[in-house]
Amino acid sequence: MHTTEPSLAGIVDAITEANLHGLLRNEKQSPDSGVLTGYSGNKVVGVLQRLARLFVSDATACYLEIGVFQGLTLNSVAYATPTLACFGIDNFAFFDPGKKNLSIVTQRIEALGNSNAHLINADFEDALDNLGAWIGDRKIAVYFVDGPHDYRSQLMCLEFALPYLHERAVIVIDDSNYEHVRQANADFLRTHPDWFLIAQAYTSSHPDNMSAEEGSSAKNGWWNGVNILVRNQKDLGTRIYPPTRRSRSAFEADHLVHPHRMASLVGDSLRLTNEIANKAPLAFARRLLRMVRKISSIRPRLAKFDSMNTNSRELPEFIISKIGQ
Repeated sequence: MHTTEPSLAGIVDAITEANLHGLLRNEKQSPDSGVLTGYSGNKVVGVLQRLARLFVSDATACYLEIGVFQGLTLNSVAYATPTLACFGIDNFAFFDPGKKNLSIVTQRIEALGNSNAHLINADFEDALDNLGAWIGDRKIAVYFVDGPHDYRSQLMCLEFALPYLHERAVIVIDDSNYEHVRQANADFLRTHPDWFLIAQAYTSSHPDNMSAEEGSSAKNGWWNGVNILVRNQKDLGTRIYPPTRRSRSAFEADHLVHPHRMASLVGDSLRLTNEIANKAPLAFARRLLRMVRKISSIRPRLAKFDSMNTNSRELPEFIISKIGQ
C-alpha cells in the first residue's frame, strides 16, 4: 500500500487555516440547508476537515471520533474526504431522550452520500478494546475525542487508542474548557513524552452559559475549547501543558464519592445544594421531594454501609498468575 506522512508544517498550516477561516463549506453544509446541525464550533469542524485531508492519499489511514451525537463532525469530515474511511463511535446512551439520534445520523449519511462514513454502535471502551474488528489494519490518522468528559473516560479515550494511532496521528480533544478534561490531557502528556501539545484554544465559558452574542461567536469559533496533540517525533521546543490548578482536591474527592452508599445520587445532591446557594426554597423543596422518591426506588440496591463500601465480598482471597505455562 502507498502511504504518505504529512509534515509537521502541513499540520500547523491546517490548524492555522481553520482558526482563520472555520469550516470548509459546501452546498450541503450551508447554514440554511438544515442537513447538518449539532453542537460544535465551525473552527473545530474546520480543523478536523483540514487535518483529515492531509491523509487522503494514505491507504492505511482513517478518521475516528468518539461521540457522534447527530453526526455533524463525522459527516462533515467524510464529505470533505470521500476517499478516507471515517468511523464514529457512539452507543447513543446520552443526550438522546427521544432515541432518535441513531436514525438521524444514518439519514444524514445517506442524504450526503457519505459511503465512507461508518458507525460503530458501541460503548467507547468496548469499541476501543477491539477496534481492529471495525477498522481492520487501518491506523487512526485524525482522532477526535468528544465522548464522555469525566476524567477517567477522557484519559481512557487517549490510552486505549494508542495501539491504533498512525505514526503521524493528530488528536483533537473537544470541550477542553473543562478543567477535568485539561487535567486528563495534561496527565496523558506527562506520562507520554512522545506526544506534544501543538495548539490549544479556549472560550470564556461553556456556550450554554453565554449570552446570545457570545454563543454566536463560540459557534463560529472553538465552541467549548480544544487541545490538539501531535507525536513529538523531534525536538519541538519547550514542552507545554494545558493550564490546570495545582490543587487536586476535586479529583481526590473521588475516593469519598465512589465507596459511599449514595454515590449514584451525587448529581442529585449537587443540584439540591445548588438550590440552597441560589436561595430558592420552593425549587429546593421540589427537588428534595424528587430525591426522597428516588432514594425509595433505589433503596434495595444501596450498598450495606454508609461509607467505605468496597464491593469486594465475592473477590478471591488470593490469586497468583501462572507465568510461562
